[in-house]
Amino acid sequence: MESIFDFYSFTLMLVSIGLFVVRYIRDNPPVYPYLIIACTCFVGNTLGDAGGGIFAMALLVAASFSFLGCLLFPTWRSMSATKGKTDAKATTAPTAAPSPTAQPQA
Repeated sequence: MESIFDFYSFTLMLVSIGLFVVRYIRDNPPVYPYLIIACTCFVGNTLGDAGGGIFAMALLVAASFSFLGCLLFPTWRSMSATKGKTDAKATTAPTAAPSPTAQPQA
């Protein structure tokens, strides 16, 4: 490890992979938030080594916030839906009311 970017990106990627493995053992988490964190760490590290210090640090901080989102909201897929309720509309057709002038048949 040569720079702060190497240490920061390696540590963040290691912790996010560890969190993914723990969540994968317990339930089935989505893969792409963790994949986005890994790709952002790679790009931030490469950019930091190439001399783009402030942009690399901005990417790594954004990846850190994304990791915090994965850590604090593990069930973000079901946050918008309330358990026990469905948002499907009723499929029954309304019944027609009897006409006031209609005479009952005998």
